[in-house]
Amino acid sequence: MTRDNLFADAKNEDWMTEDLKNRLRELAVDGKVNCADAQRFANENNIPLNKMKRFLDVLQLKVGHCQLGCF
Repeated sequence: MTRDNLFADAKNEDWMTEDLKNRLRELAVDGKVNCADAQRFANENNIPLNKMKRFLDVLQLKVGHCQLGCF
C-alpha cells in the first residue's frame, strides 16, 4: 500500500449515511481525525471499530495522534 492507493479499496456501505459522514468530516482537521475522537464517534454511533476504519477510508480521512502509535 502506498500513499497513492491508500484509500483505493474503500467501499461505501448502506449504514454510512450522509448525516454520519458530515458529522465525521466536522471532526477532521487537515484531513485527519484524532484517534480518541474517532473512537468516541464510533462508540456514540454504535459503529464497531473495524468498521470505523473503513468509514474513515471511505471519507479519505487519516487517523492522527493514535494512542497505540500506529498512525
